[in-house]
Amino acid sequence: MRRYSRYRRSSFVKRRRRRNIIPLLTVLLGIFLVVWLGGRFVVNIFSETRTDTASAQIRILKGRAEFSLPDSEQWTPAYSEQEFLSGDTIRTNSNSKVSLEFLGGNILFLDQNTEVQLEKLEERSSGKKTARIQLKQGRIWARVSDDDFQTESDSIFAIQTPRILVHVRGTILNLSSNEIQDSIRLIKGNVDVDVFTDEAQKEFTNIQVGVGQKLIISPSTLDQIQTGQNVLEIIDAEFIESEWHLQNLERFFPQEAAQIRRRIEISVPANNPSQPEEALPTSQSIESPEILSPENGTTVGADQDIIRIEGTAPLEAAQIVVNGYTLTRFQPGDRKWVYFAAKKFGTLLSGENTFSVVAVSRDGKKSEPAQITLFAEGTGNSSPPSNTSSPSTINSDINEFKSPVITRPAVINLNEPYQTSSDVVTIQGIVDPKTNAIEVNVFRLKEFQPGNTEFRYIANARYGNMKKGENIYRVVAFGPDNKTATTEIKIVYTPLQIGEE
Repeated sequence: MRRYSRYRRSSFVKRRRRRNIIPLLTVLLGIFLVVWLGGRFVVNIFSETRTDTASAQIRILKGRAEFSLPDSEQWTPAYSEQEFLSGDTIRTNSNSKVSLEFLGGNILFLDQNTEVQLEKLEERSSGKKTARIQLKQGRIWARVSDDDFQTESDSIFAIQTPRILVHVRGTILNLSSNEIQDSIRLIKGNVDVDVFTDEAQKEFTNIQVGVGQKLIISPSTLDQIQTGQNVLEIIDAEFIESEWHLQNLERFFPQEAAQIRRRIEISVPANNPSQPEEALPTSQSIESPEILSPENGTTVGADQDIIRIEGTAPLEAAQIVVNGYTLTRFQPGDRKWVYFAAKKFGTLLSGENTFSVVAVSRDGKKSEPAQITLFAEGTGNSSPPSNTSSPSTINSDINEFKSPVITRPAVINLNEPYQTSSDVVTIQGIVDPKTNAIEVNVFRLKEFQPGNTEFRYIANARYGNMKKGENIYRVVAFGPDNKTATTEIKIVYTPLQIGEE
């Protein structure tokens, strides 16, 4: 009996201990759920503080560029599509131009001898974006999204020089800085500028710059600002008509850039030879210019005020003349020419329009004309004329598929190679508008889309697609009905041997 009683007591104790554990486990589980749910709540509240790495991608548009990492004085050659992070510094060499794209399509164009530092690039999970750029010297042209950086937005876009801090609110602007002065020109959008009045950059005066205005900060204007004088000026026409501005502007507003170019052509006296173009002797030894786009017989819609006509020039061309107008932007040796016909200036009328393009040599001889006929909708004829034809037209045969023409690097004689010591060479050219794809040495250009008339390929010694000595680049254009057209360029690369005698 005693043994049985002891056994009963022992069994009872074990069961009682087991019952005591269950409430403990329940309490622990409850604590865990509270902590877990609380943690989730805290994470949700503060998730907007999480940042994602933001970078800027560079494109070498001309020449060369270099970069330096934070806390480093070493400069390394940059290459197109390379990405940079906060703290990195980029600078361009002489006769160079690059673009930096970051935070969803915001772009900076860097002119030659320009240096910028990406002080801060940040994009938060909440959508807030921050870009702080320091312009140490040179000139930049910026296109900043007004969707991301509106006045009411929490996102920040700021560009700083030694004298000013520019708060950008969705803008197209030009900013330059040198040892003497800073200048800002506002083309579109909204900016306000902090002008520092002390070397420590702690005291400043804020100035609102309006569209079409420029602000120059120099020792003289700084004195005027401190006495409360207005130093804002109207943007100078010289800048608006500069190639630097127009080339950047037509990336985003091609119609506006075209209007400015056409206005320049009309206002600037034509650099015609001593005789009128009609009186110049025609020579069979000079090839006619080629008209690549648009196609002959193209209809221009009633809502289209400007049309771009472009093509290539023969090597011996010193001038290109379109309907009696000498193209002022065309220079001897250029392979590409562009003409803008505009309703506003009376060079594109309702109904049928014929454009005659001739090349003029240095000795005053002209080629046979290349012609194209376009029909502009409007108050003229109600429909395009039937069986439109034009003698001596380059585009008269729509089934013809033309070979690509290389416009860069410029070579005077196609039989001679292009000599260079640069390890990066950009090959650019024009193709037939019917081109569907482009291959360079069997590499298909991904950025080229059907309907484009221009292509670009980068030969880079560090990529391995350009070696020391002679390089042959074969450009193949693929057109409709399995048609192909080919051209080649030879590039002789002789790298510099730095430090060797």
